[in-house]
Amino acid sequence: MKHAIILFTAIFFPACSFFTERIVESPPELLDTVAIIEIDNLLSNIRLKNRDLKTFKGIGKITFWEKDKKCITSSIAWVGSDPELIRIAILNISGQPLLSLANDGEWFYFLSHTDNSFYKKRSSYSVLEKVIQLPLKPVEMVSFLAGRIPLYEYHTANITRNKKQEYVIVLKKSGNVIQKIYLDEDKKNVRKVELFDKKGNFLYSLEIEGLQKINEYHVPVRIIASSDNGNGFKIDIHKYWTDVSVNPSMFVLAPQ
Repeated sequence: MKHAIILFTAIFFPACSFFTERIVESPPELLDTVAIIEIDNLLSNIRLKNRDLKTFKGIGKITFWEKDKKCITSSIAWVGSDPELIRIAILNISGQPLLSLANDGEWFYFLSHTDNSFYKKRSSYSVLEKVIQLPLKPVEMVSFLAGRIPLYEYHTANITRNKKQEYVIVLKKSGNVIQKIYLDEDKKNVRKVELFDKKGNFLYSLEIEGLQKINEYHVPVRIIASSDNGNGFKIDIHKYWTDVSVNPSMFVLAPQ
């Protein structure tokens, strides 16, 4: 597996200087009853967004970067099933898979099609960091590609405005910030989300640039994810299908 990770890094992370900086918010004010009701309604709307979208697939372009290095762009295809089943293929110029990753709810798989290197790990302990250099969980990737925002378990919620006058919902657990949700001007859509670990340490941010209506759903046109260390990726979505037929075997990989 070490060889497969080195191969992936050599192919997709030789370089780039493009990444998004986080914004530090002003200290929150005390909440009143109206604010509490507003926050509850906003979070309810976020939970309901694309709730009925259970299966989907798409194709597009993915660009990887590391700080101060050149970007690498490849074609990408994916299929997902709520809540955490997903399969992603990184394609070469001919449309053939170079690398595949999948999660079937029990196991996470990684397969290099160039040298048949194979990796398998229990899904409950899995994040995509070994593949995309960011600590995304499979369930989070499914949510983002489905146009949803995963909400962490929280104890308190607050809404504030940062120095750019953006509305930001701040979720806390045990006194630590675990999630920040940036809303657009009319508070109807999420523009960006920042996720933190249980100690309040920043994990990564993900921006949603534009929405497109596919059937009755609104899904992203582009997503951009980045971390403080300068690693990140963006996915430009070219074609998207909703309510597709899936089979459990789609989310299982094996050595060729």
